[in-house]
Amino acid sequence: MNTDPVILIRLRCTPDAAGPLARALAARPDTSYVHLLSGGTEISCSAQTRSGEESDALLLHRLPRTGRITSVSAHLLLDHSALPSGWAGPALLSGEQAAALGPPPVDDTEDVPLEEGDRALFDALSRDGRASYAELAAATGWSDSTVRRRLLALRRAGVLAFLVDIPPAALGFRAEARLWMSVRPSRLAAVASAMAEHPEVSLVAMTTGPTNLLGAVNCRDGRHLARYLTERIASLHAIRAMETAPVIRTVKRAGAPLPI
Repeated sequence: MNTDPVILIRLRCTPDAAGPLARALAARPDTSYVHLLSGGTEISCSAQTRSGEESDALLLHRLPRTGRITSVSAHLLLDHSALPSGWAGPALLSGEQAAALGPPPVDDTEDVPLEEGDRALFDALSRDGRASYAELAAATGWSDSTVRRRLLALRRAGVLAFLVDIPPAALGFRAEARLWMSVRPSRLAAVASAMAEHPEVSLVAMTTGPTNLLGAVNCRDGRHLARYLTERIASLHAIRAMETAPVIRTVKRAGAPLPI
């Protein structure tokens, strides 16, 4: 299983730079979930680099070269919950339907070291998780049968997993927001657990940085978001301060950049 650290990046920039910067970040293979926030002058994204050197290069050299960026903050993701793997939706399906959507059983005792060609396989799947065996064979230089065997081995060992990523708007949730919260440290875990139970929350993550908790919230409309903030969040008294940033455009989700 990939244990490379995930960095949550916030960029503030001039209005004319937001679109090009977001598209440039979305084009990188080490980013996911690139969003334009607030009034179009802020970008958020997740970055998962293969080494500390790549992370340093992104944060210390590549981003600051753009003069239209007014501020950069990076938050190391420490722990997270309320992810799709814990979604209660499969409870509404039959056992056979749920099994068809679920991953194969994982054998934690099986050691499957990465081989030459695996990175090309992962890169191809990150662009299109539904790529055919023929397409994956072309990307790796393997035969179709080798691709099939390798995919099965990687999934059984828990090295490779697939994520079904559905835009909230497709389900009727058209008001997305990111919540950057400062929570009393002694209550941080309790607040994160409470938020993970909220149906509006698709991600809650403990982070480093000037705030220590991030929430991704999906509501049906502005009124729903207002009720969530003034009722559910307001009842969590350990939250000392909060910044709400509405998502105005999603440029990239888990895989390839989205058409704009």
